[in-house]
Amino acid sequence: MNALADGFQSHVSHHLPAFLSHLWSSTIFLALALFVVYALRKRITAGTRFTIVLIGMAKFAIPATAVMNSLGALREMILPTQAPAQLEVPLRMLTGPFTLASKTPQEGLVLPIAAAASILISLILIARFTLSRQRLIALSVRTALPPDRREVEALARARRRAGVGRSIDLARSPIPEAPAVLRTFRPVIILPITGCDDLSDAELESILCHECAHVARHDNVLARLEHVVCALFWFHPLIWIAQRIAATERERACDEVVSASAEQRDTYLAAIAKFCHAAIAPRLPGVSCMATSKLKERMDHVMGYPEFRTRALSPRRVGLVAAASLLAFTAASGLVGAGKASGDSPKELKGPYSVKVTAERSGESVTIRGSVSEAGTAKLISEPSIVVAAGEKATTRSTNGDTEVVFDAAPAGNDAFLIEVRISRNGELVQTGRFAVVVDNKDEKSRPAENPRFTGEPIDLSLKNANLRDVIKTFGQLTMLDMRLESDIEGVVTVEWHNVPWDQAFDELMKEHGLTYRTEGSVVHIQKK
Repeated sequence: MNALADGFQSHVSHHLPAFLSHLWSSTIFLALALFVVYALRKRITAGTRFTIVLIGMAKFAIPATAVMNSLGALREMILPTQAPAQLEVPLRMLTGPFTLASKTPQEGLVLPIAAAASILISLILIARFTLSRQRLIALSVRTALPPDRREVEALARARRRAGVGRSIDLARSPIPEAPAVLRTFRPVIILPITGCDDLSDAELESILCHECAHVARHDNVLARLEHVVCALFWFHPLIWIAQRIAATERERACDEVVSASAEQRDTYLAAIAKFCHAAIAPRLPGVSCMATSKLKERMDHVMGYPEFRTRALSPRRVGLVAAASLLAFTAASGLVGAGKASGDSPKELKGPYSVKVTAERSGESVTIRGSVSEAGTAKLISEPSIVVAAGEKATTRSTNGDTEVVFDAAPAGNDAFLIEVRISRNGELVQTGRFAVVVDNKDEKSRPAENPRFTGEPIDLSLKNANLRDVIKTFGQLTMLDMRLESDIEGVVTVEWHNVPWDQAFDELMKEHGLTYRTEGSVVHIQKK
């Protein structure tokens, strides 16, 4: 049992910085999404506003660092070693200034307890949402009565009008105060047992068209996902604010489907006016119901929608920009977070003791060497060393007199390890810290590539007894590179290249004539071996 608790504590401590960075970057993205919705509220439709808010909430479900770590090769290719000065501050803002280190073993228990409590609350909220929704569906279906012929015909017209090809069930029930869509895979529209008889055929069709719009937009599925995100991040107030905005805009978006023209608008307004008494109905989780949002504001929105629609920005274009922003923001925060985990952490830990760590690959394993010395006198206390297999954790413990040094190493992405240092004197913990170290792949870098990759533009070249120096200078003219040759390089060239990458052809030319080259910026230095 103690081993299980220790493992959970270590797991929480290891992943907490990445979680906080993800929480920070997601908060920034959602805040920006809500700001855009507010700033452009008079230029974009309710459906577009709902899309932007939903994309903002979706950022919480996409851990950027995990995504980019899974694409480690891509990160290595595009992550700069040092960001430009003008980008330094905004890039750092993506990951947040989170530096955590436990001071004592007793304090170290706080994080696992808090994590366990948070997980428990999330599970309770998810269970509560699921049970309440299932109970509502079961109760509504159990008390349902079959619809009359007029309602079935109105539903058929509403489905065509909303563009819904799938079948939708229809029933009456005393449970809801206003029409509502239940279930996800086999949707059913529940009409109140009373209230629809006073509607004309056109008004009933408009009400059912609103509910069919929920089905066409898959609103019940999206509402479930929203509630899962809210349950997982129950402690985050901005998530709940975003969900309330999304619920309001969801209903307005369906209102817009029904109110495409002035005639349809007037019919729909007359219909929902007869359901004003249902505005006090409680909001039901995971159920699309026309009475769950502010009815007066919705009616005002419907009245002006036909004119507003003509000057609103394109929903598709705005949605594409929002989705692209999510991908770009996730990639940026993931790249910065990965870089911070692998290379931006301090290599030297300061305190009563100065701690330095290096890591070097040796075959399939990594050797991590440390140096612990007194900060004031530079007296060497310990030189711990750990050999870690790929993807595994390891611990080493060394003692020098009354001082004990413990190093814990755990993998942290591609070619990086998270090192936790604990230094005790006379059994009392005096210094602790956590930082990452990048593996030095000297052996791999010095080893020639077995399958070199050439990415130059293909060329066609046929030469016979051409001057070697002239051919090399021709490569320089083609590639805009400054070819600098040693004076003793001479020879003739006879080659036949067809659709060969220019860098491959140049490499073959160098090897064939016993030459070596090195590149410094746009200058290529060529000499004999």
